[in-house]
Amino acid sequence: MPPEHRTVIELRRLLRDNEADAGILDALRAEISVVVNRPEPLGPESAAYLAVKLHAWYTAFESILERIARVVEGGLPGGPSFHQDLLRGMALPLAVVRPAVLNPARLGDLSELLAFRHFFRHAYAVALDEAELRSHAARLERTHPGVRADLHSFERVALGWIQKLEDVTTP
Repeated sequence: MPPEHRTVIELRRLLRDNEADAGILDALRAEISVVVNRPEPLGPESAAYLAVKLHAWYTAFESILERIARVVEGGLPGGPSFHQDLLRGMALPLAVVRPAVLNPARLGDLSELLAFRHFFRHAYAVALDEAELRSHAARLERTHPGVRADLHSFERVALGWIQKLEDVTTP
């Protein structure tokens, strides 16, 4: 099999898997919205549920970025600041490799969501602050549509790559 065919297969898998994770992002956003739009204060169970869903949203989002880095760039950043480097790197175009995947204007909100995910992942016996959880939920609500638009733009670029590769390999 020519390398171009393998590349097309890898790109198609990337797009399929990213679309599945994007659907998860949408579902998690909806679940988060239901919780934060309840009129009553969050109890401990609702706060924990909300924190888990915020964590899951960022984890699914980061899985998409990791997949793009592996397939398109050939690997992931390394080192102790891996997560932040991955996020920032996706907001920068890589000449000849790919355009920016994320709009840099979203980095502030996404960095805050990453920081919350890190906190939640490593906080074993901490009471969750309702105001902070609501702030992160609002941040996610504000950021989600732009993230989906960015991912859709990347999908169009990748489909263009696939089309070019298929044009080259079709006799």
